[in-house]
Amino acid sequence: GVSGELQVLLPIDGLVDLEALKGRLSKDLSKAEKEIAGLQKRLDNPNFADKAPAAVVAECRANLAEAETQAQLARQRLADLS
Repeated sequence: GVSGELQVLLPIDGLVDLEALKGRLSKDLSKAEKEIAGLQKRLDNPNFADKAPAAVVAECRANLAEAETQAQLARQRLADLS
């Protein structure tokens, strides 16, 4: 199969409630930022980094990277709508 990312840009004037969309994106951004803070705190804790199994630490780092990506996407989409 084929995999990849596709970004489609459509004019949305009159089709979407922009304020509702901005609110949802702000909520998504807030959620991602809270997740980032929690994961970063966990990774910064020497007890966690030293004592947790390597797979758990790796999963935490992967989750942090994903949350950072989601936050950046939400920030970009909010900027695009402003």
